[in-house]
Amino acid sequence: MSDCKPISLYDASLIAKKSEDTITRWAKRYDIGKQLHKGASWQIDPVGLAIVLSADADALAVYQSERARR
Repeated sequence: MSDCKPISLYDASLIAKKSEDTITRWAKRYDIGKQLHKGASWQIDPVGLAIVLSADADALAVYQSERARR
């Protein structure tokens, strides 16, 4: 995740105007969130969320490559 403080799944859904299920799918598909353990609340990276919302494929590729390095 970026250096920004993660936000809750609920807050991410409000920002994106999407359901929590959609944000969870995005977190898994685009690697913009994490769970500390199975069943824990999702924590969403606001930078990753903004990139997904902008539909910027190039920025998403850079974001994901940065995540892979960590």
